[in-house]
Amino acid sequence: MSEVVVDRLVKHYGPVQALHEVSLHVPDGEFLTLLGPSGCGKSTTLFAIAGLDSPSGGRITVGGRTFYDGSTGLELPPEKRNLGLVFQSYALWPHMNVRQNLAFPLRLRKVGRKEQDVRIEEALSLVEMGAYIDRYPHELSGGQQQRVALARTLVFRPSLLLLDEPLSNLDAKLRIKARSWLKQLQRQLGLTTIYVTHDQSEALALSDRIAVMEKGRVSQLGTPEEIYRRPANAFVADFVGASNFLPGEIVERTAGTAKVKLAGGEVLSALWPDPASPPSGALVTVRPEHIALSAEPPVPGPGLNILSGRIVERSYLGARLLYAVDCGGGLVLMAETETRVEGDSAWLRFAVDDTLLVRA
Repeated sequence: MSEVVVDRLVKHYGPVQALHEVSLHVPDGEFLTLLGPSGCGKSTTLFAIAGLDSPSGGRITVGGRTFYDGSTGLELPPEKRNLGLVFQSYALWPHMNVRQNLAFPLRLRKVGRKEQDVRIEEALSLVEMGAYIDRYPHELSGGQQQRVALARTLVFRPSLLLLDEPLSNLDAKLRIKARSWLKQLQRQLGLTTIYVTHDQSEALALSDRIAVMEKGRVSQLGTPEEIYRRPANAFVADFVGASNFLPGEIVERTAGTAKVKLAGGEVLSALWPDPASPPSGALVTVRPEHIALSAEPPVPGPGLNILSGRIVERSYLGARLLYAVDCGGGLVLMAETETRVEGDSAWLRFAVDDTLLVRA
């Protein structure tokens, strides 16, 4: 079992507080991604779990074993934690071939030569790199080096896999292939994994759950669909995907729904992500891909919001088109659609279910 519990983790760098009581529960076998911009605390959290960075307070347990407890001063050194960590740079020994790179962590653990050979063959088979066992890092592509770095981590059978932006050095196409392969491998091994990235598409594709971090705090923790479709606040809505933000004034509240009057006088219906705790402000968000665009007025219906405006910009994205529509009152909405709309006038239609009232 390698269930991870991070309880009220705090980290100070002098007068700067990098982590503000971060709490996470990662069940055994789950793939959790820490997602956020640079400086949000995601790598600091990962390194605290790995033992590479000493926290200032809180508690960390893995598989029921305490790694760190700020109240008692207990802190296991990294080599006592049996965790696998893959860095962004891969950190392969350049003077060692693939076999020697994988043998190194086994020698440190005093694993016998015969057992070393078995484990190395097993790990390279998992990452489909057995044919490259005698090559040196400079003889491998970036994607191949990434697989060897992962095999070197798996070879000593860690209780927990920690990945710090391991795909960021790959080109766009290879990154997509690598994340698909990595997800399949994690599912095959059933290994609890904590993954750090600033790439929201990577997080959505790989994760069982995502913890979106901002300024040393967890802004929202949920499944990829929950994070994308029901962002808890404006930061999450803006960071994960693209969003339009429409400020206004709440003029009516019902159970789970609010009517919001925009600056131009139009009234929209919007959902509360958390009906039990309505936001005090009136900031409405709707994603560009949820907006349908037409040159003619759409037929009004229940559950629909309708706005009109003037197209001020068109961008060709290949399979889709991106329009900027000025709806008056200083409000410009982006709409991403397959529909080609000619002329300047346009009507925007989007479902109330895709229209959210969020905390600013």
